[in-house]
Amino acid sequence: MFHNILGFGGRMGRLEYFLACMGLGLLVCLLTLALIFGFMPHLGHGERGPVPIGLPVMLVGVILPIYLWFSLAFQAKRLRDMGWNPLYVMPACFGVNMISGLLFPFLPPLLVVSGLLNLFMGICMLFWPSQPTGDGDWYSSRSYHDYQDGLPDPEPMMERSPATASRRPATVRTSAPPPVFTPAPSGFGRRGL
Repeated sequence: MFHNILGFGGRMGRLEYFLACMGLGLLVCLLTLALIFGFMPHLGHGERGPVPIGLPVMLVGVILPIYLWFSLAFQAKRLRDMGWNPLYVMPACFGVNMISGLLFPFLPPLLVVSGLLNLFMGICMLFWPSQPTGDGDWYSSRSYHDYQDGLPDPEPMMERSPATASRRPATVRTSAPPPVFTPAPSGFGRRGL
């Protein structure tokens, strides 16, 4: 079900994406609780003491990179399965969120727009149907190869014979035929002595 879980390539269906996100959320919660309970003896009994420096360092240095890596990998696979190029969609969403975060003090309604965009993307990731063609590679679909060769077929559903299946035109000779070489008169050996 989860093939190549660490990589950003491949595809991930709706159910796989949902289960992977639930598993990742559970893993992050368990790791965070383990760290908090691990640092509990150092916090003091009853009184509120200073938080040991190791707890935030472990949260930011260990758990956050794990969460970000898997989250971005799952999103890239799901976007590719939907038929969207993750190299365009993910930076665009990140840029919109970054701009809305920077402009929030000046334009508070912009935060609502960013929230609606994130909600829309989350709904798309969970409910958008998979693209039926391709084997997990963005460039494996028929439409990509049609556009690489020229214009797409005007009748893509029509069955073509093998003779007309090739897009390459017939070779037409526009020059004179190659010269015919006749052996030079020779007697003995190669030099014609």
